[in-house]
Amino acid sequence: MLSATGSAVNVSPIQFKNENLVQTAVSALAASGLSAQRLELEITESVLLRDNETTLLMLHQLKKLGVRIAMDDFGTD
Repeated sequence: MLSATGSAVNVSPIQFKNENLVQTAVSALAASGLSAQRLELEITESVLLRDNETTLLMLHQLKKLGVRIAMDDFGTD
């Protein structure tokens, strides 16, 4: 969880599969004025179990922007 100066956003596995996710994050950051270092995207472990090459590429692109990635179970057991 981020401090009061940042934002954490849950990203579902379906949203993470969207090929425009990185561009969506860039657009949202530009529109909000939030720096990428203050954004944390929370993903479930199931995201990592999908198409590894594509998933890793997207994670690296987000990380390169400065966006933080956190594992979250979204309240599931």
